[in-house]
Amino acid sequence: MANSPVIVEAKDCLAFPGEFGEVLRYFSEQDFSPSVFHISMRHGDSDPLISFNYLYRQWFASRYVGSVSFVYDKTEYEIQIKPRFGDIILFKMFEELFNIKFSSGSAVFNFNNTAYYLKLLISFIWLQKLAAANRHGIPKRKQLTEHSGYTIKGRMLLRPSIKTAYTNGRILSERKEQLIDPVVARILFQAYGILIKDYHLGILKIPPNALDAIQEAEKQEHSEVFVHDYEYKNIKYHPIYQNYKDVVDFSWQIIQSQPGHSSENSRKNVSGFFLDMAEIWECYIRAILRKNFSKHGWQLADALYTLYPDKFYGRKIIPDIVLKRENEVCVFDAKYKNMEFRSGVIDVDREDIFQIHTYMAYLQTKYRVVIGGLLYPTVGVPHTIDILPTKFFSNVLSETAFVVDGPVVGSQTIDCTRLFLNISSYLIPSFAEAF
Repeated sequence: MANSPVIVEAKDCLAFPGEFGEVLRYFSEQDFSPSVFHISMRHGDSDPLISFNYLYRQWFASRYVGSVSFVYDKTEYEIQIKPRFGDIILFKMFEELFNIKFSSGSAVFNFNNTAYYLKLLISFIWLQKLAAANRHGIPKRKQLTEHSGYTIKGRMLLRPSIKTAYTNGRILSERKEQLIDPVVARILFQAYGILIKDYHLGILKIPPNALDAIQEAEKQEHSEVFVHDYEYKNIKYHPIYQNYKDVVDFSWQIIQSQPGHSSENSRKNVSGFFLDMAEIWECYIRAILRKNFSKHGWQLADALYTLYPDKFYGRKIIPDIVLKRENEVCVFDAKYKNMEFRSGVIDVDREDIFQIHTYMAYLQTKYRVVIGGLLYPTVGVPHTIDILPTKFFSNVLSETAFVVDGPVVGSQTIDCTRLFLNISSYLIPSFAEAF
């Protein structure tokens, strides 16, 4: 086996080099399951890491970025999938998501090593989630604690106290106390240890709130054994600690990604991890819309609805983004696909069109739908393409607008000007207020 793996590289949603077809076919047939780290609780179903496009007769990368190593024919290969818009764009989206600024030219993020900087991003995400969640300390739960002494604390244990009172004059009692949930503390502590050891967390600046939680978790007694699956699934969160669920779930992903924790991939001799660019794109779009339109009364709304709830064929629909203001709503689906607005070529999937029209038609039964549409990352729009919003279902009498648009993504910038211009006249009563 070679000392260095053979690199098979592609950019997300784009084609792999043709000479690795046999290797990629083998990889696709093995049903490998590298870890995919999710940054939100709204992630959708998983897709295969790679797929064969019969139209182009090529292997294509899916929406994930990261790397995975495996052995084929006694040779080690490493599939690397990189952001198709570049690393700088990825970090600009994270800046918007977490309201921070990565220093330009920083040596912390080594862009030449995909695995290195993705691990740093995972550490960074964990710290931000922990800092945001730690408002009231690590989750606590009521537990019975036993006390031996000359006074009673809580309820006296009569039978045991008879013997202890006779032998040493002490009385046994018990009472319920609010103590740190040991399972939550173990999960956080073990995830922190993994991030320090393997994900370079030690070189990042730790926010004060996150540091307090880490120190609190370190004070607890910890077992060296990984948390069992049933312990994780049985965690109960008091309402004031509900924000902790997100970071605990993310910590659980980190623990499960460790070699040996999942025997399935260990038997297949595979290791790797990925970030879901479609999820990151959706969160980014949600963040910029909230940032720019919340000051005009538009707020993100709960986006879970049930069709025919009293029927056996009832289904749930979950639009990516719903903005609400009194009885008005806007609904958008953020799609991270290779959309170029090419003249004469249908970039927009039929499923995407049908899906967003279903959302808009359903919401019209409950609210006044102002505008809806599909939001893609766009490279550039030809002059022959009309990008302006149109009437819903091309009905000139409709009060609802429909748009297919998105931020213009360059090599180092994301320009949202056109998108905001296209939808501001519908979302803001006085368009001049926006600028």
